[in-house]
Amino acid sequence: MRWLIACVLAVSSSFASADGPVYAELQLGAGRIDNGDLGFYPTFAGFNVGVYLVPNIGLELFADSGLSSDEAGDFDMEMEQAYGIALRFQSPPQRGTQGYIVLGAVNYTLDQTSEASGALPGTSINDDFTGARVSVGIMQRLERIPNMQVSFEYRHYNSGESLRLDALVLGLRVNAP
Repeated sequence: MRWLIACVLAVSSSFASADGPVYAELQLGAGRIDNGDLGFYPTFAGFNVGVYLVPNIGLELFADSGLSSDEAGDFDMEMEQAYGIALRFQSPPQRGTQGYIVLGAVNYTLDQTSEASGALPGTSINDDFTGARVSVGIMQRLERIPNMQVSFEYRHYNSGESLRLDALVLGLRVNAP
């Protein structure tokens, strides 16, 4: 009986201290795209909106859009866009800090252009990739604005191709009261 009471108190206290059911986040990211021997470092902005299904487990939609491309050799590469759906698993807060893992499905577009060289014209390749997105991060609640958190995460997009796309992302998240 004591275990039952302890479990009920633990679950009810987690509901009482949880944020509202809806959250949104603005993000800025710097990625690395490995394409053969070339490495590119494009930047992008992102937006996530989600809803908690149960405390600390959420379902979210996300969209990223390229801000700048990067050049390596005679090529220029940009992450044009990415979008998808994911599940968010986060730890209970400890002194305003929470860790999280995001697992989802993603569709992203890379745009690669080559510069004209001599008599050869420049070319542009725009490819769509579908696969998984995995993120691991940490959030810190702001003391003066309790419904806001700052986040920092490592993100990996995997499409089963020879390309590798990783990113470091900084975000500002708002939780519904």
